[in-house]
Amino acid sequence: TFPTELVALVDSLEAELQQGVLSDANRAWLAQCGLTPEQIKNQMEPEYTPQRKIHLYHCDHRGLPLALVNSEGKADWSAEYDAWGNVLSENNPHNLKQLIRLPGQQYDEETGLYYNRHRYYDPSQGRYITQDPIGLRGGWNLYQYPLNPVAEIDPLGLIAWMVIPGVCAAGGCEAILVGLGLSASIAGQQIQAGSSNGGEGVGTTSNTNVYDKSGAKVSPYALTMQPPGNCDPYEQKKMQEEVDGWCKGKQTPTSCKGIKSPSIRSAIAEVNRQCGIARDKINKQCFAGGDLTHRNQAIDAWKKYSECME
Repeated sequence: TFPTELVALVDSLEAELQQGVLSDANRAWLAQCGLTPEQIKNQMEPEYTPQRKIHLYHCDHRGLPLALVNSEGKADWSAEYDAWGNVLSENNPHNLKQLIRLPGQQYDEETGLYYNRHRYYDPSQGRYITQDPIGLRGGWNLYQYPLNPVAEIDPLGLIAWMVIPGVCAAGGCEAILVGLGLSASIAGQQIQAGSSNGGEGVGTTSNTNVYDKSGAKVSPYALTMQPPGNCDPYEQKKMQEEVDGWCKGKQTPTSCKGIKSPSIRSAIAEVNRQCGIARDKINKQCFAGGDLTHRNQAIDAWKKYSECME
C-alpha cells in the first residue's frame, strides 16, 4: 500500500499532465526522481471518453418503451410486450441497455422482476410480490397493480370523449350514441348525465367523478350496466348465487366488535373474506369493476374482515 501523500501527489501529477500543464512543484519532484514529464505521460492510460448517442423513447399508451429512436429517425432498439409488461420479443442489434418498463419500473436482471423503488412487480403474475407500503390507503388489495386493465375497461370508448359543441343542444347526442352501439335507454342515461353537467360531455364529468369508499374511481360504464353485464347469463347467475350464499344467506357477515372468542372471530372473518372475494369477482368480470353500491358492499365486507383479523 502506497503512502497517502504519495498517492495524492501522483494523482495531481496525472491530472496536470492530462490538462497539458505542469506546476513547478511537480516538475521539480520529477527532476529529483530522474524522470521527465514525457516519460510519465507515455506510461499513463489514455483518458476514457464514453461515446454518447442521443435516443428518444417511443412508448405505448401504458408508458412502456416500444423503441429507442436515434437522431436519424431509425429504431436502434425495439420490443413487444403483453398486457402485463412481459417482454415477448426484443430487437437489440446494438446491444443497448434499456431497463425501463412500466411507468416507474426498472428491470432487475438478477431477479427478472421490475423494481419500483419501494417494492417489486412480477410481470408473470401481473401483480406486486410485496405489499403496498402505504397499506390500505392504497386500496384493499395490497398487491394490485394500479390502472388494472381487468377492472378498468372502456369497451365502447365512450368514457372520456367530448361532445361536438351544439350537437346536444340540437338533440343529436342520443342518435350519435345509439349509432355507436349503445341501446337507446343507456344512451339516454349517458345524455342525462352529461346534461346535468352543463352539456360538457357525454357521461364524462358527472360519471367519472364518482368514487367508492376506498377513494377509487367508479367506471362510468359500470354505472349504466344491467345484468348480466359483460358475462353470459349462466356465468353471471352462478357468480350471483355465490354472492348470495356468502353475503345474504344464513351466514350473513356480521361485525366482530364485542366478540372476544378467537374461533368465532375467525369464522366471521372467513365469511366476510369469501363475501368480499365473491363480490369482487362478479364486479370485475361482469360489471366493469362494479357500480358504486356494489363496490361499496365489497369494501364493507373487506373492512369487516380486517376488523376481525385485528
